[in-house]
Amino acid sequence: MAGTITEDFARIVALARTTLEDTTISQEIDLDRAILTIKGIYSPYQIYIKETINSRGRRYAYYILSGPRVIVGFDNHPDRQALRLKHGSEFAAHLTEFIPHRHGTDKSTLTLTTPWEAEQFLSQLDILISQIE
Repeated sequence: MAGTITEDFARIVALARTTLEDTTISQEIDLDRAILTIKGIYSPYQIYIKETINSRGRRYAYYILSGPRVIVGFDNHPDRQALRLKHGSEFAAHLTEFIPHRHGTDKSTLTLTTPWEAEQFLSQLDILISQIE
């Protein structure tokens, strides 16, 4: 993302409003952190997007859901399975590291990825959904 956090969030929100139906958006921007949460429908799926930016960096979660089931998801949380894939037996030394990865259906699979952006996720929903149908 380029620009200020406010500008970046505004671009993401604008794209979400044109891409998703029934969107709900919340933003919190203060000196310590910025949080953007978006929920919407990309029929027949529910879409969940969350960006948190603070002094540690940018943490994200982007999910395509069918009811309570994860269909596909991208995040960079310090997931133990992802850390094991990247660092092997030394994973415990990296337990707080943000690690980009992709979850498959019901989080039954996990693969390491390059970092994702919310705009990238929203613009590739058709491609992502075509891969799962």
